[in-house]
Amino acid sequence: MRLRQKLANTTALFFLILTCAVLLSCGQKEPPPIEIGRNFYYWESTLESTLGDALKNAGEFKKLDDYSEHNLMHVFGKDRHFVWLRADFEIPPYYRNAALAMVIPHLRFADQVYCNNVMIRQDGSFPPNERSTLFMAHFFNFPQNVLKQEGKNTIFIKVFVQGDAGISSHITIQPPQFSYPKYEKINFINARIYMLLFGIMFFTFILYLILWANLRSFKEYLVFAFLNLSTALLNTYFFGTELPVYTTDMISHLTFAKISFCIPGYVAVYLTTLFASYFYDAKHPFPVKIVQQAILLIQVIPTIFATSYSFLIKVSPFMMSLVGIQVTIGIYGLVKHILIKKYRKRSILLLIGLTPFFIGITIDAIVRAYDNTWAYPYFFTFGWQSSIVIFIILLANRFGKMYKNNEKLSSHLREEVESRTIDLKEANNALSVLNERLEKDKHRSDMDLEMASLVQRKFLPKPNIRFRGWEIAVCYAPRSKVSGDFYDYYSFNDTLNGITLFDVSGHGLSASLVTMLSKNIISRLFQTGFRRKEHVDKILTKINNMILYEKGDIDNYMTGILCSFDDSEAPSKCKVELGNAGHPYPLKYSLIDNEVFELKGNDGKEHYGAIGMRGIKVSFARSNFVMSTGDILLLYTDGLTEATNQKQEQFGLKTIKKIIKENHAKSADELLGLIIEQLELFTEYKEFDDDLTIIIAKRKNPSEFVNDAEHEDVEIYEEQFEELEEVPDEPEQKED
Repeated sequence: MRLRQKLANTTALFFLILTCAVLLSCGQKEPPPIEIGRNFYYWESTLESTLGDALKNAGEFKKLDDYSEHNLMHVFGKDRHFVWLRADFEIPPYYRNAALAMVIPHLRFADQVYCNNVMIRQDGSFPPNERSTLFMAHFFNFPQNVLKQEGKNTIFIKVFVQGDAGISSHITIQPPQFSYPKYEKINFINARIYMLLFGIMFFTFILYLILWANLRSFKEYLVFAFLNLSTALLNTYFFGTELPVYTTDMISHLTFAKISFCIPGYVAVYLTTLFASYFYDAKHPFPVKIVQQAILLIQVIPTIFATSYSFLIKVSPFMMSLVGIQVTIGIYGLVKHILIKKYRKRSILLLIGLTPFFIGITIDAIVRAYDNTWAYPYFFTFGWQSSIVIFIILLANRFGKMYKNNEKLSSHLREEVESRTIDLKEANNALSVLNERLEKDKHRSDMDLEMASLVQRKFLPKPNIRFRGWEIAVCYAPRSKVSGDFYDYYSFNDTLNGITLFDVSGHGLSASLVTMLSKNIISRLFQTGFRRKEHVDKILTKINNMILYEKGDIDNYMTGILCSFDDSEAPSKCKVELGNAGHPYPLKYSLIDNEVFELKGNDGKEHYGAIGMRGIKVSFARSNFVMSTGDILLLYTDGLTEATNQKQEQFGLKTIKKIIKENHAKSADELLGLIIEQLELFTEYKEFDDDLTIIIAKRKNPSEFVNDAEHEDVEIYEEQFEELEEVPDEPEQKED
C-alpha cells in the first residue's frame, strides 16, 4: 500500500509540472515577418544622384537575382560604385496601424534608406569622408505616418559599393518588439562578441609581456605576447562601429582598416610561424627567416603608404597569396618536426593547439558552401581564439613544471650544498698538496728551461760579427726562453765562407733540442762540403740524411737556408751559392738595379720537401748570384712575415722591401732597426706568435775592412775534417 501511494504521488507531481510547462509555453506566437530581401531592383548612378533621379529612372532598374552575401560585388566588382536599390511591400492585416522596423543583417559599404520618399536614416558615410558600417546589422524605424497601411510601400536605398559589398537577402520588417531583439542578436554574434575576445587577448598580452620581462630566456613568451596583441587589434575591426575613435571621425576608415585589420593580420600570421618554431624548440634555417621577414615587409610597407581603400582591395589577392606562403612555411616546419623524434612531443602539442583553428576554417568552408546567402560569423576567428586559450594553458603548464623543478631543487639545495662543501674541502686539501708539488716541479722546470736557454745561446755565434767585405746584423728573438730558430757563420780568419739559418717546427724545449742536435751536424757537413766545393743543394741533402738518421722517431722537421760565399777571384764581386730547404725566400737588394728580388732558385729544377721529414722525397733549390759592393742579402724565418696585428693581417714582405730600397745606404744595424721598428708598430707591440730571426748581410768594399780587436774568428783547420763521421746513405724515400 505504501509503495502504491508513493507511485501515485510521483505520477501526480510529474503531470503537474508538465501541465505548467505547457501553459507557460502557450504564449502569443511571433507573427511571420514581412520579407523583402529577394525583391530588390538596382540602378547604378553617381555620388551626386538624388532620390528624384532614382524616381525618374524607375524604368532603368534591373532585378537583383543574386541573393548571395556579396551580391553587389558580383554585379559591380570591387571598384567604387553608387547604386540605388528599390523594393516594394504591403503591410499584412496583423501589422496594420502598428509601428514597424526593418532589420538588414548586413549591408556594406554605406547607405541611405528612404521609405515612401521620406529619408529614414543613413548608416556609414559616403566619399570624400567614406566610412563603412563594417559588420554591424542595420535597424530602421518606420514612423506610422510614413507607412501606407493599405497598398504598396516603396523602399529606396542608396548604397556606396566597394570591396566585398552586398545586401542581405534576409531583410525583414516587423514591429520593434520582434525586430529589435533580432537586430541585437545579429550584432552580438557578428560584432560585439569580439569585444570580449579583445579583452582576453589584450590581458594575455600584458601577462606574457610581464612574464618575459622577468624570464628573458623564454623568447616564446615575448612572441606569444605580441601574437595576442596583433590578434586583439585584429578583433577591433569587427566591432569598430562601437568605438568612439571610429564613429567620431577621429581617424579615417582607411587608417582604421590598416591598423586594425591589414597590418595586424599580416603580423599575426608571421608571429604564429615564429611562435611555432620557439614552441617546439627549433629554429628555422636562416634563408627561411629571411624569406618570412621579406614577405612581412612586402605586406606591411605598401599597406602603410596606401592612399586609398580601393588600393588595399586591389592588392588583397596578392597579399593573401603571401599569407598562403607564410602558412605553407609554418605547416611544412610543423610536419617536418613531427617526423623528428627530438621535437615530436612538442610538435604534437602545437598541432593540438592549432586544431580549433583548423576546425573553424573547415566549418567556414562548409557553412558558406551550403548557404552563401547569410553573413555567418567567421568561425575561424573563434577557432583561433580557442587555440590561443589552449596555448595559454600549455605555456602555463610548462611554466608550472619549471617552477616545480626549481622548487624541488631549492628544497634539496641545502643538502646538496653541504655535500658539495665537504667534497670541496677534501678536494681543496688534495689540491693544496698537488699545488705544492706543482710549484716544486715548476721551479725545477723553470730552472731546467733557463739552463737550456743559456746552453742554446752559447751554441749560437755572436749576433754582430764583422768579416772582410761584409757588414752583418742579426735579430734573434725566441717566442719563449728557448727557440726553434738557429743560425751560424762559417769563416777562416776574417773571410766569411758561409751563413746558415734554420727553423725547426714547433716551439719550446723539444724544438730547441733539435736545434742543438742539428747545429753540429750542419756545421760539420757544410765545412766538409765547402772544402770539397760541393754544391749547397747536395750539402742540404746530406744534412737531411744525417738528421733523419740521428733524430730517430722525433717528429720535428725544419726548413733552412745555406749560403756559400767565394770572393777569391774578384773581391769586388763575391760569388754566392744559396740553398733553400723549404724556407721562406731570402731577399737580395741590387744597388745597380735599385730593386729588391726574392731568391727563388735558378737551377732549373723542381723544388720540394723540407729537412727531417721521414718518407718524403726532397729536391732542394739552389740559387747562384753575385753580391757587389752596396748589395744587401736578407735572411729571415716566417715569424717575421707571418706576424699579425689586431685585425689578423700579416706583416708580409711589402714593407720590408720598401725599407731596404729607401734606406739601402744605411748600415746593416740601421736597416735591421728600421725593420724591427715597423714590425712593432704593425703588431702594436704585442708578443710575437712565433720565433723570430733576421740576418742582414751587406756587402762592403773589402779594402776598407779594419780588423776588430774584439772579434774572435771562427777558424776552420785542416785537422778538423780528418776524422769526420761518414754521412749515412740516403734512406729510401717515398714520393709524397
